[in-house]
Amino acid sequence: MIEVTAAVNLPRFPRGESAIVDAALAITQAEGMDAVTMRRVAAALDTGAASLYVYFRNRDELVSAMLDRAAAAVPLVTPEPGRWREQIHALLGSFLAALETYPGLAAALPAEPPTTENALAGAENLLGILLAGGIAPQDAAWALDILTLIVTATAAEADVRRAAGRTGAGLDEMVDRMRTAFSGLPPERFPLLVAHAVELTTGEGGDRFGFAVDTFLDGLEARSARA
Repeated sequence: MIEVTAAVNLPRFPRGESAIVDAALAITQAEGMDAVTMRRVAAALDTGAASLYVYFRNRDELVSAMLDRAAAAVPLVTPEPGRWREQIHALLGSFLAALETYPGLAAALPAEPPTTENALAGAENLLGILLAGGIAPQDAAWALDILTLIVTATAAEADVRRAAGRTGAGLDEMVDRMRTAFSGLPPERFPLLVAHAVELTTGEGGDRFGFAVDTFLDGLEARSARA
């Protein structure tokens, strides 16, 4: 049994808090994010829900700590101007992989952006890479938000497809159905969808994620060049 008791001047990440986050992430992997409640996590730790409130005021704070744990898995780098785009792809790809490890976590963002240590370190690193790439400070600041949204939206979509069994062979079947549906549309009403049915249904998730990031970075570079 894991005892979580009140204490004076609790450190930011005491052993009890770490155990709570471990339990919450384990539940997420086994049952999905909807199963993560203060009562459910407390039961997994064989303690009462009141014990968790010593460390987290509410579920949002627990979710922030879970996101912080995911962010801790992302390797940080020293920004290099000549490799800034490559570094952004690597950083965002690692964050995406970390979120996809815990189904539903990406869609359970708290009301306010996480301000925990690892989340802030990731934001600092991403902002530094953008600035090293010659992106204007204001553009880089807004890009930080949009690039994060691309990652979380991609992870959330992957969660939905996984829950619906749209992975592996199931995903291939869905793509085939979509291609057939586009190809079979009335060409006089939907000429472009019919003509480009293959292009519309080509590319795996990683290809489309890379395309989204690259397209956004292309716009940032063009905007900086104009400035």
